[in-house]
Amino acid sequence: MKIKSILKKKIKKMFFKNNYNKKIKIIIQKNKNIKNGHYQLNNLFNISKIYKTTPKKLAKKILKKNKFDIIKKMEFSKPCFINIFLNKKWIEKSLEKILKNKKFISPIKKKTVVIDYSSPNMAKSMHVGHLRSTIIGDSVSRIMEYIGNKVIRANHIGDWGNQFGMLIAYIKKKNLKISKKISISKIEEIYCQAKKLYDKNKKFLKKTNKYTKKLQKKEKFCYKIWKKIVKLNIKENEKIYKLLNIKLTKKDIFGESFYKKMLKKIVQDLLKRKIATIKNGNIIVFLKNFKNRKGKKMGVILKKKDGSFLYSIIDIACIKYRYEQLKAEIILYYVDSRQKQHLLQIYEISKIAGYIPNNIKVKHHIFGMMLSENNQPFQTRSGNTIKLIELIKKSIKKSKKILKEKNKLISKKKLISLSKIIGIGAIKYADLSKNRKTNYIFNWNQMLSFEGNTSLYIQYTYTRILSILRKYKKNLLNIKNSFKISNNYETILSISILQFEEIIIKSSKKGKPHLLCSYIYQLASKYSNFYEKYNILKEKNKKIRDSRLKISFLVSKILKKGLNLLGIKVSKSI
Repeated sequence: MKIKSILKKKIKKMFFKNNYNKKIKIIIQKNKNIKNGHYQLNNLFNISKIYKTTPKKLAKKILKKNKFDIIKKMEFSKPCFINIFLNKKWIEKSLEKILKNKKFISPIKKKTVVIDYSSPNMAKSMHVGHLRSTIIGDSVSRIMEYIGNKVIRANHIGDWGNQFGMLIAYIKKKNLKISKKISISKIEEIYCQAKKLYDKNKKFLKKTNKYTKKLQKKEKFCYKIWKKIVKLNIKENEKIYKLLNIKLTKKDIFGESFYKKMLKKIVQDLLKRKIATIKNGNIIVFLKNFKNRKGKKMGVILKKKDGSFLYSIIDIACIKYRYEQLKAEIILYYVDSRQKQHLLQIYEISKIAGYIPNNIKVKHHIFGMMLSENNQPFQTRSGNTIKLIELIKKSIKKSKKILKEKNKLISKKKLISLSKIIGIGAIKYADLSKNRKTNYIFNWNQMLSFEGNTSLYIQYTYTRILSILRKYKKNLLNIKNSFKISNNYETILSISILQFEEIIIKSSKKGKPHLLCSYIYQLASKYSNFYEKYNILKEKNKKIRDSRLKISFLVSKILKKGLNLLGIKVSKSI
């Protein structure tokens, strides 16, 4: 239910009825204090300036004609607001409508959205630095899909760059064997040794560039090693995606190597059209809108003089493919904020070349870092980056301990299953509930608490409602009695239920799952307040009892759907 949109249309009609026909912008916001109304027109001052009158006089005139089913009453509030109280009957009818609509939302104009997220480098284990991109991108993908878009997930793995040249050069130098049974940890160990040598040895640096070029030309020895490592790495990452309930599969992998056949043609095209130029043997695009430290046009290198292609040309090919082949109308990147300038440059070159038109939305949804309690990057005591699988295991272990303390009679099978749901859900919710643009401090105690804005609190509220509904033992959809709101707690809770669609749309537009987290937490809190105050099953008035059961049913459905859109599994009992 799009309450704000409905109210905007009704209020515009009020202005037109009173011969206020100029184009005006109506801003409706939820009222913080429910005693002053459910919603508020909060730009009355600006509108009154357009009509050269005072807010009070304007309000007095337009409030004369107020016959809308959604609005019970409207009143002027100093200094310059109009408070709006929703009609109880309209709320009740709207609840009946969404009870029958399984999706809770209206159809939208479908768009093709490509979402680039997770995108780990190969030859390494996934670490905590990959968490935010993976789970934020996954949640936004779910939300975008839920509202009716065609979503194409793109896992742009780093499988074709300099790190492989370095790795292959070291394997060749040390005459190492890469068997099928080798672990990703061993590959990572080899990579670390290769990197140390690369940083201090110029001869090895040259060998790295040589093997990078050989790989890009698909030389047999290099290509064979590359294939083994990538296959092994993908298999390991799939295990993590499965544990985290991430909707990424093999078919969603569009790695750097995927675009290799396009690179030569694009470079030739850019040179032919004089968008790119050759300088000191390198092929470069100079951009007017980007300046270097000396204030001159910044050059973006596409191909080095040794013949190896750089990330820039791969990303240009990537954006070209997404528009031409995948028919993308919106492209979203959930990539580290440090890539901001790089992505802006790629987008600029792609536009200049005509590979993507101006009307296609390309957005880089940046995200902050996960920090430890001392406000430093989240690392092990030795300063190494924490592996993602280790973080997951630790959360599951802590969840087991909490569940055992809460229920000493819990079965082993249920403990294993529930600790996974709770532990993984807690990690994801702790991250997703924070504004993606900011850094946040990772705190185990807060994350695994049954109080406050945590997944455990929401899960507990959900299971409490299921317990009530199970005791009723009848199909709620067969209840003939309509909704009957009998107190202010039910009114607040009912309006919150109706706001679900608006929150989903807003979360989708901004690419911010924390808005959905905040909403489901508030909904759970409002339900808890209502539950503590009023009886449900023991209510003597059958109409009120049935209405409360149906409200409980809708809240449970929304909590479950909200957690599902965050990629968090729900439990029927805790």
